[in-house]
Amino acid sequence: MSEFVYRNENTGDVVSYPYRSPRLEMLPNWVTLQDPEAETEQAPLSPVEPSQDPGPGAQEPPPPVVTETPGPQAPGDEPPAVPDGGGDGSGPDALERPARSASKADWQAYARARAQDSAEEAAIDGLTKDQLIEQYGGEN
Repeated sequence: MSEFVYRNENTGDVVSYPYRSPRLEMLPNWVTLQDPEAETEQAPLSPVEPSQDPGPGAQEPPPPVVTETPGPQAPGDEPPAVPDGGGDGSGPDALERPARSASKADWQAYARARAQDSAEEAAIDGLTKDQLIEQYGGEN
């Protein structure tokens, strides 16, 4: 039975398998020395020396982890729509109003998103949390 023989150019390790190893063929540091399925018979790039033989207990490295992009979803599986404030992310709904108990930093970020101009945005740093809630916390 013919075997597929691969060599790691970084470490010099040589391994052989009774089947093709797509993982090793994909990695740039592994070279195929012997391919019994090749159209033309080619001599191996380097002979397999007994000292490099990994032995009977050698195993193929584990397969790569493949993350798949989700395919089409069934109707009803769509994530809920999120309002985007007009499509460019700068509208009033681009940032959800924080809870009254949220930190001053959260209220400042919300106020900056709602600011009409740079002067109003600059004044935000000088406001207290209560002032931010009073000015920006009301209903639209």
